[in-house]
Amino acid sequence: MPYSPQHKQQSRQKILSSAYRLFTLNGFERITINQIMADCQLTRGGFYAHFSSKSELYTEALKFGTTVSPLVLGNLKSLSTKQWLAELFDGYLSIEHIQGIRPCPLAFLATDITTRDTEAKAAYKNAFLGMNKRLLSLVKQAMPSFNSEQMLALTSMMIGTVAIAKTINDEKVALQLLRATRKTIRLTLSGI
Repeated sequence: MPYSPQHKQQSRQKILSSAYRLFTLNGFERITINQIMADCQLTRGGFYAHFSSKSELYTEALKFGTTVSPLVLGNLKSLSTKQWLAELFDGYLSIEHIQGIRPCPLAFLATDITTRDTEAKAAYKNAFLGMNKRLLSLVKQAMPSFNSEQMLALTSMMIGTVAIAKTINDEKVALQLLRATRKTIRLTLSGI
């Protein structure tokens, strides 16, 4: 008996969730299809009902990762724009984030993406530009003069800080870097 469309979609979501987490924490080369399928408790044979290759899964997992980010999931109803942005930036620029709790694919895959195919690079670019657009619309609610160029600089600084702090094998230096970037962001957004 064939699986229902809902079952197939649930299986695909499980695969994407596992792949997103494993690729983000370990990179493309260090993760196998078998590891991903074992992580989501599905068989390897089931993989090919959803994806034609590991490379296609990587691209789709990157897209998936941007849909589960705190930026998308943030609860704006209970917080002011200023409070929500402060919470987002503080959470993003935290040691917990560096340690892989809800990792951002833009920061965690910053170096890994350079060796991937054009589709993965396009997904990364679209995720980055989409994040900038969503953040800019929020910042503009409180600070109408803030522009897209300023937002690009701010998000690049955030992503770069996390990428560097993640690679430094010294928690004290990583904490200094995170603290310095949070301070700079607060100064940049002090008009909010």
